[in-house]
Amino acid sequence: MACYWPIVCNELNRLKIRDNQMECRLQIPLNLVSIELPKWAEDCGVNGAILVPRESVSKSLKISDWRETDWWLAAFLMMECWHERIWERDFGEIHSYSFKLKGWDTRAWDYAWVNRIGLFLRKWFLRENNLKDDFFGELPQPKISVSHDVDAVSKTLPIRIKQGAFNLFNAMLLVRKGKFSASLRTLAKARRILLGFDDWWLFEKLLKLEKEFDVKAVYNFYADERPKNLRRWLMDPSYEISSHRIKALLLEIKKAGHDIGLHPSFDSWNNAKNLKEQKLLIENSLGSEVSSCRQHWLRFGWSITWKAQSVAGIKRDSTLMFNDRFGFRNSSVISWNPWDPSIEGPHGVKCTNSVLMDSHLYDYKSMDAIERRKWINGIIAECKLVRGEAFALWHPHTLSEDYGWSDGFRELLQSIKNLEKN
Repeated sequence: MACYWPIVCNELNRLKIRDNQMECRLQIPLNLVSIELPKWAEDCGVNGAILVPRESVSKSLKISDWRETDWWLAAFLMMECWHERIWERDFGEIHSYSFKLKGWDTRAWDYAWVNRIGLFLRKWFLRENNLKDDFFGELPQPKISVSHDVDAVSKTLPIRIKQGAFNLFNAMLLVRKGKFSASLRTLAKARRILLGFDDWWLFEKLLKLEKEFDVKAVYNFYADERPKNLRRWLMDPSYEISSHRIKALLLEIKKAGHDIGLHPSFDSWNNAKNLKEQKLLIENSLGSEVSSCRQHWLRFGWSITWKAQSVAGIKRDSTLMFNDRFGFRNSSVISWNPWDPSIEGPHGVKCTNSVLMDSHLYDYKSMDAIERRKWINGIIAECKLVRGEAFALWHPHTLSEDYGWSDGFRELLQSIKNLEKN
C-alpha cells in the first residue's frame, strides 16, 4: 500500500487508528461489515462505504464506526486472504475455484477494497494535518497488462477431449437454467472442437492486434520435457518448447517488444524441482532469463506455491485469480510481496493479481456483447479509479473460429487503450 504514500510513508503511523489485533480471532467463512465513511471521504468508498472483515471492527460496538475500525488489520487480512489461508489449512487447497469457499461473503471480490482503504488513509491524514495532496508525492498510475497463457498451438486429441467435455457439461447447465439458445450455441461449439480442423496457430493475428493497439503483453509458455503419463497427457499442453517452430516464435515475440514468462506444468504448483527444470528449459530455448510465471490452470496453494517458485528462481507471479469468476480475489490490485508466516516476513516472489480472463466472460457467464463490454469496462474502471496494477489474461487459441472470442479480446484492448488515454 506504500504506493499511495511513496514519500514520508512513516507519517501514516501518526493517524489514530484503533488497534483490534489483540481481540482478533479469525473465523471462517469470511464475513464483511460495511463502514460508512465521513462525507469528505465518500469518494473513497462504494456508495460512501468500505467493506472490511468483521474481525477488524470492535466487538463492543453496536454500530460500525470508521474511527473504531482497525484499517491496518482490515487491509492486511484482505490483501493476504487470511481467511482463505485458514480454509486451506482446514480443508485443503481450492486451486483457485471460488465455489469451494462455502458461505463466503463474495462482496470481497467485487471491488479493490484494500486500494480504497489506502486512498482513504491518505485523504484522512492530509485532512487531519491540513496538508496539500502533494505531501505524499504523486499517486501511482493505473496499469492493466495483457498476458497470454499459451495452452495450445494446435488442436490435439487431449484438447478435443477436454474442451469437448467441458462445453457439453456447460450446455447441460445452461439447459437447467432455461437458457436454451445459449445451450445450443455451446453444443455447436463442442461439436466444432470435437470434430473440426480449425488452425490454432494464431500468433500472427495476435501480434498484429497488439501492434494495432500499441500493447505490450506477457506470453507465458509451457516447458516440460518429461515423458507424458495419462494426467500430463490430458492436462498439460502438447507442444515442445525446444522445437524449431516454438523457438522461432519465442524470438519473434521478444523482437516485437513483448515479454516471455513460464507457464508451469499442471503438477508443478508445489514442486520447486519441476519449476526450476522448466524455467531452465524455456531459458535455453529463448536464450535469455525468464523470471515470471503464471501457474497452469491457476493451480495454487497459499502455503507452498510461492515458496516453490522462489526456490526455483522465479521472481514475479500472476497466478492469483479465480478460475470461475472475475474480480479481485484478494480485494486489491497492488503488486506486493505476500506474507510468509513460516519466516514471519515477505516471500521472495512479487505477486501481481490477475482480475479477468476470457473464459470468465464466455464460458462461466455466457454473456452477450453488451453485457461483456459492461463487465470489461467495469473491471478496468475500478483499476483506474484506485490507481491499481493488475493483469488480464487472454488465451491465444480462443481467437480461433472454434471459439470465436476475438471480439472480446478487441474490446479488452480498446478498454485498456481508453484507460491509457485518460
